[in-house]
Amino acid sequence: MRVGFSTWWSKQTGGMENDGSLLSIGELARRTGLPVRTIRFWSDAGVLPPAARTETGRRLYEAACADQAELVATLRELGLGLADVRRVLAGQASIAEVAAAHRDALDAQVRVLQMRRAAMAAVVKRSAGDEEKAMMNTFAEMRAAGRRQMIDDFPRRGIPGPGAQSGKRPALGRGVGPAR
Repeated sequence: MRVGFSTWWSKQTGGMENDGSLLSIGELARRTGLPVRTIRFWSDAGVLPPAARTETGRRLYEAACADQAELVATLRELGLGLADVRRVLAGQASIAEVAAAHRDALDAQVRVLQMRRAAMAAVVKRSAGDEEKAMMNTFAEMRAAGRRQMIDDFPRRGIPGPGAQSGKRPALGRGVGPAR
């Protein structure tokens, strides 16, 4: 809906000052502490749509939109993408469901980072012998499923130390061979 802000506002308020029923993007930014640029981006992405627009195209937001903007900011700070934020706002998923899925993804990332750290620590400790180099090459060539399996097995197996039986690359199993 496009209206002349002055005309529209006068009709809505009987010529009184802004009583807070609709906020400009700047007023919303001041209330939430968010940059105007962020609010505009979220508006364009459909996450924080304006209630109306002036005849010059300026966005007007309901006062309740401040709470929604703060929720969006919190979800984004937790690392959720706009698609998940949209699902929460549309009632297609609960915050708990989206948070659980995001937590699981973070757990997988943590496992990958732990494996990388352990591999780097072994390289530093052992000056990257042939066995460590072979293991790192194997890790780099593996498909994602193989890396996940190797990471999951790592606490039991660890990285072989000097003098361990070697000469064979670990069997990667079906579907976890080198990426093509």
